[in-house]
Amino acid sequence: MSDRGYINLIRHLARPISTLSLETLQASISHYLARTPVPLPGTPTPLAAAVLSSPLFQPYKHATLSALALAFRHAVHLHVGVLKEEAERRPAGLLTRGVDVRGKLARWAGEVRAGFTGSEPLVRLACASGFLLGLEDWDTELKIKEKEKRVRAKAEEEVVLALAEVVDEYAREGSGWEKDFKKAVGAQGDEDPLALAILLASHCAQCIAAERLQALQLPTVVDVLMNTIDRSFYSGVFLTEASTSAHMDAQGRIAILSTSPFGQTIRSIATSPYIGAMSALARFMARALRVLVESRRASGWESIDRTLQRLQILTAAVEKDWERRPLAQVTKEDDLSDNATRDVTTTTWSILKTLLFTTLMISQSILSAVVFVPGPNTSQRSSPATSPQAIALNVLHVLSHLSFVMPQFGGVASTSEGGLPELKRAFYMALDVLASSEDAAERFVSELSKREGVIEKGKGVDALPRSLLDARKAFALACVEQLVPILSEETLQTRVYPLCHLRLWDPSHRETYESAHSVMLAIFAAHAQAGATGRTITSRQPSFAEQLVPMYAQCLVENSSEERLSTTQLCMAYAALVRSANAFGDGVGTSDGESVEGDAMAWLCVEVLLSAIRNAQSATSSPAPPSPSSSSISPFPLTQSEHLHRLHLTLIALVPSVSLALIPRLLQEVKTIVLSSPAGDPAGEKREELVQALFKAILQDVGDAEKEYTIGWWLKNREALAGERDSSVRESLEAEGTLVARL
Repeated sequence: MSDRGYINLIRHLARPISTLSLETLQASISHYLARTPVPLPGTPTPLAAAVLSSPLFQPYKHATLSALALAFRHAVHLHVGVLKEEAERRPAGLLTRGVDVRGKLARWAGEVRAGFTGSEPLVRLACASGFLLGLEDWDTELKIKEKEKRVRAKAEEEVVLALAEVVDEYAREGSGWEKDFKKAVGAQGDEDPLALAILLASHCAQCIAAERLQALQLPTVVDVLMNTIDRSFYSGVFLTEASTSAHMDAQGRIAILSTSPFGQTIRSIATSPYIGAMSALARFMARALRVLVESRRASGWESIDRTLQRLQILTAAVEKDWERRPLAQVTKEDDLSDNATRDVTTTTWSILKTLLFTTLMISQSILSAVVFVPGPNTSQRSSPATSPQAIALNVLHVLSHLSFVMPQFGGVASTSEGGLPELKRAFYMALDVLASSEDAAERFVSELSKREGVIEKGKGVDALPRSLLDARKAFALACVEQLVPILSEETLQTRVYPLCHLRLWDPSHRETYESAHSVMLAIFAAHAQAGATGRTITSRQPSFAEQLVPMYAQCLVENSSEERLSTTQLCMAYAALVRSANAFGDGVGTSDGESVEGDAMAWLCVEVLLSAIRNAQSATSSPAPPSPSSSSISPFPLTQSEHLHRLHLTLIALVPSVSLALIPRLLQEVKTIVLSSPAGDPAGEKREELVQALFKAILQDVGDAEKEYTIGWWLKNREALAGERDSSVRESLEAEGTLVARL
């Protein structure tokens, strides 16, 4: 006789309504698929067929279909457990064969699949996807993919065929699939079957071989995926109701009720199964695009173009709504009135981050295809919009719309461990592709500068949040920095320099401030590199980069206080400026090959720094008298002393950056400064730091051409620099001096 529980399960599956809960049905299906009663039916095929044909799972809903997928996935796990128990009871002996767990699992899998025949494609897709995931779970241990290739292939084919049938039924190519999409929704009155199919398939898409995915109508699948992603984020307009739902309390803080339209919209998005599975949807999208581009190149590039257009519309709508909404004005938690408002705000940011992650995952796949897969042949259907540079430009436009989200991860130029590697990878890869065309790069920088110009001069700009403006500016500067080497002189002067000029003295937004300085240094480095490769402009007039040198040297001095550039940043920036200035020139040199004009430009930078040092020394030696109400020791001399010490370290950092012709003069200035520093008392720690910094610069950073002179100078002046009374400095340099002598 058969098991009574099994018979009851079959009866419930035959009814349109069951008194059993969905969880109970799921557990029962898993149990009896894994432990089929014997002698009848003795095989899981009848139960699998009963499940797939059951009216209980119609109309289609995510909860029921996901329960089916989980039931078949758990059934695989339970059956493997049954086989392992049997193997333990019947171990292999000298004359007896043990239980072949993998072989029996393969036979059982075939019997389960036999019950899939003739069922509805969407239900079959749910069961097949769960079944495939169950096999994937055990692949590491049982090597099913390697040892039972046919079993694994059949499981993958079931998913592909079921998905293909759903796509063919609800999204027919050439008949306006979006119309069919809407008709399907109206016919069912419940959740959309096409979106459900895409959601179910996305969970196991990474387990399916590329050659089997090629059997799908991939252009249509990509369009449906993009439509599902777009609808999951309400086509980017989920922030529209934020203004009407938010109000200010008596303390001027923002308050948003959780029952307000905006609160309900945010909660609806956050609890959607599609948002919960967005990473799987994005991975499926990325995989489908990659397989499509590799197998059908022309169709693939057209799908990429359509996808980026949809992403641009989606992200632009989000940015447009965000810039005028009260949440964009929030800079700290105290700006929110209560816990309900904080919950809504936190959930909103979570949705925005999910959108950024989704965009990055799709963008990385697109850029990888652009970089590694040749574009369509000229004989095939192609357009300028599908060129690699145009695609990279579209990716950058999409990312720019989400630039206000990027500070949550440190921004695109962040070097901290808290940064987002995927963001940097997509950002810099897009810029690399764009930089392969000077014309495309010029157009992009022109667009950026015009956009920033409109923002700064346009009407109502004061109403825009400062954080949003700073994020946009930081993104623009980070883009420009990477493109500087291929930009024309005119673009640098009329577009790039105005973009970063005002930010050079404004450290209120750190990322923008540092990016502006990075752009300036990139301008100098690019000009110096052009001169080194013989690409300088044959003109008697100084280049724009050369004209900027005096201004930027003074700018760095003015940014040398503690609240602005750090000591390390100041040293590196000034050394880079001098190194670039030293490479400038018109080709006129000395008998030793040194550039006279370059030396003059480099020494001008040194003189600017020396002048600042002299002014700081004067301020330190004659501090303002303390007021009667202050303590006996004024804090100002200490601050001025620290500032002077930073300038001294910056001067020492220039030693490896000047030519051999300038090193004697620079080392003499350094020696004078070090000898004027007190030794043998607490203030002597600064002198020791100066000497150690100078020794490191000479030993590790000075070039080969200047090494012989600088080491000789060091050996000659080492004792004087250490100071007669400062034994700690002398001892710390004793062992290092032996190494220098060997050199």
